[in-house]
Amino acid sequence: MNSRLAIARAAWGNTPPDWIFALVRACDAPGASQNKVAARLSVSAATVSQVLRNSYAGDTARIEARVRATFVDADVDCPAIGTISAESCMSWRDRSKRLGSAAPNVVRMFRACRACPKFKPGAEE
Repeated sequence: MNSRLAIARAAWGNTPPDWIFALVRACDAPGASQNKVAARLSVSAATVSQVLRNSYAGDTARIEARVRATFVDADVDCPAIGTISAESCMSWRDRSKRLGSAAPNVVRMFRACRACPKFKPGAEE
């Protein structure tokens, strides 16, 4: 058993939630690292470490939503552009929290995301 999995099992119990397993697998994938996974999730490496150790003091549901969107969930039916990955949907929702560009596709997605039931300002999921 690898050390991250052992750490997660010690912290979360013998059967951690499925998204914790997904986080461990992502960190242990060939060419991956905890830092790379953290960057992909838009969190710090310390946050990933604390989540694996079940000692994260912040909103674990927010991290769970990011892990699920990035490493677990499949595709999402976007009303604006059709079928996209859950990770891409999360990225567009993040960008739609504030309009930062006048590019036509960004404005279109800003409006579409803000009208979508998946978009919840101030929350992840």
